[in-house]
Amino acid sequence: MTYDERDLYTGLATLSWLAYDEPGWDHDYYRRLIEQEGGVALDVGCGTGRLLRSYLRAGLNVEGCDISGEMLAICRDKAAQEGLPQPVLYEQAMQELVLPHHYNLIYIPCGSFVCVMDPEHALEALRRFHAHLEPGGLLAFNIFLCEHDYSGKTAEPLPTRWNHHHTDEFPESNRRLVIYRRTTGINPVEQIETEERRYELYEGETLLKEEVHTGQFRWYFRNEMLILLQIAGFTQVEVTGDYTDETYGPYHTGTMVFLARKE
Repeated sequence: MTYDERDLYTGLATLSWLAYDEPGWDHDYYRRLIEQEGGVALDVGCGTGRLLRSYLRAGLNVEGCDISGEMLAICRDKAAQEGLPQPVLYEQAMQELVLPHHYNLIYIPCGSFVCVMDPEHALEALRRFHAHLEPGGLLAFNIFLCEHDYSGKTAEPLPTRWNHHHTDEFPESNRRLVIYRRTTGINPVEQIETEERRYELYEGETLLKEEVHTGQFRWYFRNEMLILLQIAGFTQVEVTGDYTDETYGPYHTGTMVFLARKE
């Protein structure tokens, strides 16, 4: 069965991302890079504009790209509601990126690079980022750390039980979206995790709609990613930990950030 990378970003899943709208943990980090590099930046996997709209509000020159047209439509609507300039947005997959100009900075927040499942597509995405950077431009993205034992052992049989993930409240309409998630597969050799998320939309106590969406994620190790970046044409690469300027090491617990510069 062909996996659809858009599935977690459509339907009720889109409503969930709409509620997830605070700039969040990586906002200041990527803003600093945008200001540091100057020129025009590209937010890859911008979604509903969690970061992009905040940067536009600050007068920064940022465009966006996402695989989900539904997410981009929300981004445009929210920008208009907030009185922001109409954002420049492109509906394209990372591995199919063809844009009309080049960028000083391309950044991929939220670990979204791991949603590109095919290894050849992942390499092609890195090549296209390299091609879309100005000479001296910077590619920045994070990868979350692998949480699985490479032996394939799991704490409970798969699929796991449905667990409450979070609840999004929409007080203006007396609605709430309850999200459950479960792991349906782990392939430690292919470095792939598959999950399902169940979305239940309520008005008061009445269930209005229920949907189940599937997601897949490929985890990467530091040296593996360094090799991919080198093959894609990047020769200057730093790996830092937890959105700091510190070189990534075993004491960092959250995420690796790759900073790859085009010569």
